Amino acid sequence: MNDHSRVLVVDDEIGICEGIKRALEPNGILVDIALDGPAGLKALKEKEYDLVLLDIKMPKISGLDLIKMVHEIDPEIICIIITGFATVEMAITAIKRGAYDFLTKPFSLEVLLLAVNQGLERRKLSLEAKRITQVEMEAKRLTEEKIRLEKLDQEKKQFIRLVTHELKSPISAVENYLKLILQGYVDPAGQNEILEQCITRTQEERKLIDDLLELGHLEVTGSQLCVPVCFREVLEQVLDESADEVRQKELDVVLDLDKEIPKINAVPEQIKSVWSNLISNAIKYSHVKGRIKIDLRVHENTLIGCVQDSGIGISSEDQKKLFREFFRAKNAKIAGIPGTGLGLVLVKQIVEGLKGTISVESEEEMGSIFKFLIPLINEE
Repeated sequence: MNDHSRVLVVDDEIGICEGIKRALEPNGILVDIALDGPAGLKALKEKEYDLVLLDIKMPKISGLDLIKMVHEIDPEIICIIITGFATVEMAITAIKRGAYDFLTKPFSLEVLLLAVNQGLERRKLSLEAKRITQVEMEAKRLTEEKIRLEKLDQEKKQFIRLVTHELKSPISAVENYLKLILQGYVDPAGQNEILEQCITRTQEERKLIDDLLELGHLEVTGSQLCVPVCFREVLEQVLDESADEVRQKELDVVLDLDKEIPKINAVPEQIKSVWSNLISNAIKYSHVKGRIKIDLRVHENTLIGCVQDSGIGISSEDQKKLFREFFRAKNAKIAGIPGTGLGLVLVKQIVEGLKGTISVESEEEMGSIFKFLIPLINEE
């Protein structure tokens, strides 16, 4: 059992050290000697020991003080105190400091062997328990990783099914419209309306493909160039590009923006995507002559952006699914408002990529508020 065990004796009495060595080595235990505390610590740092025999009364460092230093090197080392000045109080102090056993000089060979063998067995059991714990932790980690990968695989399959369906729908609709025209089922006077519907469906297809490509680009964000981006400037650009849509619906757009907005290291196109999707949704789902309010401010080292509309709102049930791929609220579908169901997914991924969060507050026919919070950890 002790063929590979190694013991260190730390005692300033060379005779005690040699005696212990002669007693233990015939029993298959390798023994090294150190004549004071510093020498003992040096030996412990150079070799791995299973057990240390420590004399209490030594120059430089006492055995009691040495126990803590030994366990800082290896918490599993067994420490046995040996002393010729034993008292009950000293024994209690030694045990409290981490000693496994306490031997009083002079001690017999049998007592020494019993204490050492018990100590070595204790270390063996302690190391085995530690190994089992590590194996169990690793098994748990692997199980959790397996579950995670299985979930990702299911999500991937579901995503592919959804993508296939969503990509086919507009194409099938256009194909059917064109067949009706070619087969003479549509009066020439009504063909323009059908062709306009074809254009609308192809525009939906193009938007869907654009969103899918952007989702794919987000997977390689680490290879994209991040530069200091001003959220306010990007917002103003998106509002300029949306001006015609705002005028067509006669919307009242109210801005509440801090004058000084720190720049954040990000991919400019992604920040534009955040504002474009949030503002586009606010315009689409707002009623004619409705109101949109956009806030952008800094509070406690956090950038806070809000886009609020007075539109059709979202039910509490649909809010739970709002950031899933291809999900669209029931009332949006009923109203016939076009959308890919990917815009908010993109926004969420981009915001979370900046260590931020996004949330929604809404009530049907009372409008919606989308709020993102991004820490200014990348502030220039």
